[in-house]
Amino acid sequence: MTKLFWYVLGQFSRNFLLCLVTVLTIYLVVDFFEKLRKFLKYDAELSLILSFFAYRIPEIMFLLAPLGVLMASILTVGGLNRTREITAMRSCGLSFYQIATPFFAFGLLVSALSFSLTSVFIPLANLKAEYVKSVSIMQKPEALLSAPTGLWLRVGQTQLLQIDSVQQDGQQIEGLHHYTLHEPFGLSKIVEADTASFSEGQWMLKNVVQHQVLEDGRVTVLKESHRIEPLPLTPEDFKHWLSRSPQHMTLDQLSDYIRRITQDGHNAQRYLTDYWARVAYAMAPFVMTLLGVSLSLRGSGLRNVGVAKGVGQTLAIGFLFWAVHSVGIVLGQNGAVMPIIGSGIAMMMFLMVGANLFLRLK
Repeated sequence: MTKLFWYVLGQFSRNFLLCLVTVLTIYLVVDFFEKLRKFLKYDAELSLILSFFAYRIPEIMFLLAPLGVLMASILTVGGLNRTREITAMRSCGLSFYQIATPFFAFGLLVSALSFSLTSVFIPLANLKAEYVKSVSIMQKPEALLSAPTGLWLRVGQTQLLQIDSVQQDGQQIEGLHHYTLHEPFGLSKIVEADTASFSEGQWMLKNVVQHQVLEDGRVTVLKESHRIEPLPLTPEDFKHWLSRSPQHMTLDQLSDYIRRITQDGHNAQRYLTDYWARVAYAMAPFVMTLLGVSLSLRGSGLRNVGVAKGVGQTLAIGFLFWAVHSVGIVLGQNGAVMPIIGSGIAMMMFLMVGANLFLRLK
């Protein structure tokens, strides 16, 4: 590695950290004041509120990293242009590829870190944030176990719920097991149902099997095709705790969950799209680096790339990228295109644009 490589890499990395911290701070401040009033309704302590936002930082950094590297690449190359350093490098016989190598290396590093975040660390942090928000602040029931094979909830002191899966709106439950206990931690009743749907303020269970434990130890079994059950939670509660949210699962857990619900005959389109979207978005920092460097080097030798212009270019490209990425995800979730295509369409489009601009540099 030459001194020039490390010099350019140092410039780029410092600008990236500055840009990332700036946009992260702006995002957190806006989000803080947006949620503050809601949290204060529950008389939440400041330490709990701050811990919630602290657990949210990994996901926010993951989302903002492409914007940070794009802005940093435009500003770094613009700064090298203003000081005529790009011209000096070209005069020494360096090609555009050699000049861009430090940028690409750092972009790949940020993409690798982003992939590790979305694979493991972000889901774990999101679970912690959800726990602080729902249990510590909003006093929701505490989840005993959350895994791709089922979710357990403790409701009060005498009831346990085990749920196989819940629709995203919380209105439909698949695989319900409702346990009622008595002192001292004895089982008095089990109600199991294939499905449960919420309608007109009540839960309607289908294909119900009830096991009632009598005082003498005998067990009676009652089967019903339909039954109204007074479950202690509402769809809003289930949306908080029981919905299979991909953001709360590691990539391995999400893959296992997709495999299981596919084997059970359920539609996994939404989860497949979210899986590939996380994988594709992890490559966004490298793609944005390629695009930012290519755009900036097209004006090499010119001294007209200021901070304001760089920020404007970043916001315009970032908005366009996010719009295309969001449309692709919607198309993938609705089945209009294959999940892997919908999730990666924005990445492929911007990668091709960036590569084409870079190859055309003269």
